[in-house]
Amino acid sequence: MKVILNTMNRVIVMNSQTLNKARELANRPYQTRIFLDETTDGEPIYVAVIPELPGCSAFGDTPEEAKQNILTAKEDFIYFLLKNDLYVPEPQLLRTSIVIDMSEYTATHDNVHIDSQP
Repeated sequence: MKVILNTMNRVIVMNSQTLNKARELANRPYQTRIFLDETTDGEPIYVAVIPELPGCSAFGDTPEEAKQNILTAKEDFIYFLLKNDLYVPEPQLLRTSIVIDMSEYTATHDNVHIDSQP
């Protein structure tokens, strides 16, 4: 069982069986994209999204924090798809990779794509 507080400050108790299934599905090789954006106050922030799961996103002060936060967001997102009998999209990638494109810096690693623009 997992208990979370949603954006409307309501407590949600997650069903253990559904949560285990969500965790299993979340471990599939979904592509994660991380890009640098800014808050409404103009502060830099990294945004992580999963293209195969429209609406699933997370944020962080660093790419690593955004990557860690998207793992929890992906699990929760899939849980609520399952809970509402909605389709859970399949991952589109057959292999994992990371591409970091921050001006002149590029690297590949671990199923995450980082862009300097969304």
